[in-house]
Amino acid sequence: MKRLLMITALLSNGVFAAPFCPWPVPGSETKRFINLTVVQTIEITDEELRIAFGGGNLGSGHEIKLSIKNRADGLKTLQEMSDTARRCDQPSPHNKT
Repeated sequence: MKRLLMITALLSNGVFAAPFCPWPVPGSETKRFINLTVVQTIEITDEELRIAFGGGNLGSGHEIKLSIKNRADGLKTLQEMSDTARRCDQPSPHNKT
């Protein structure tokens, strides 16, 4: 099984990333969000997408595992996360300088 490990560069488009960027986790029974600014790694296999986030020292982070149909399905989810991060990095029309 091939693996694709991506060190998250979701927020690398600007010098100043949004401090809070919620992304809804698909398929969760309750509405659950991940703050994309604390995502550390995303791993895509043929069956699963693993998102590690919020980690500090001594393994204090969290991980979400999402079942996917195939690698293309995982890449589609990754693209949705990236699109959300880009929208979060856009300046708010209320805060124009």
